[in-house]
Amino acid sequence: FSNLYMKNKQIFDRLVKNQKSTLKSEFTDDLIQGDKNRDLAFICIRDIIGGISLCLIPEMAEKAIKLNSIIEKIGANIFRLSYKTESALLLTLFVEFDKPENQQLLSDLGILQYYQSLKEAQAAFDSLSAQRSDEKTLQSNGSEAATMVVAEMIPALTSLVDMLQLYAELEGGIYSEMFNRVVTCINETNAVARARKTRKQNKPEEEKAAQV
Repeated sequence: FSNLYMKNKQIFDRLVKNQKSTLKSEFTDDLIQGDKNRDLAFICIRDIIGGISLCLIPEMAEKAIKLNSIIEKIGANIFRLSYKTESALLLTLFVEFDKPENQQLLSDLGILQYYQSLKEAQAAFDSLSAQRSDEKTLQSNGSEAATMVVAEMIPALTSLVDMLQLYAELEGGIYSEMFNRVVTCINETNAVARARKTRKQNKPEEEKAAQV
């Protein structure tokens, strides 16, 4: 009985590990904030350059227009795109803005610090993204499909309950109460599972009815 119990516990621990690996990443909130920071930094420099391009000082406006044309070409609303797409477009922007002639324009307009702020925000986001990727890799290497774990658990659990039932029949005074508790737990679990299955089956019908 002890061997059967330990076998079930080992399978159960694997199942718990599998479920933990599917939980929300610890980096999710940081990534959201990191993305927000780079969005704000981009909008800031975009709007500053756009504003100067409309000013009534011809020399300043001309310099800003050159930079603004680069932003327009890459995309003035890249912050609305996916993480990867935005990162790729920002790197393209950096390649252009890092050119000596454009660095000079940024310096002349007095906005180099805002550009540097954007690059720092992107670097911070890249770091978080890399950590999230490493986390996924570790989870993938150390996890297994829940269906495979459950396939092992069912026969192992059945054997354990069968042996407990045998003990309950042979020595009822010692094992009957324990066996009855296990049976009650199984029945309650099955009831929850059936109710959940019914809700899933009814959901498409409810959605369909709501559309009519």
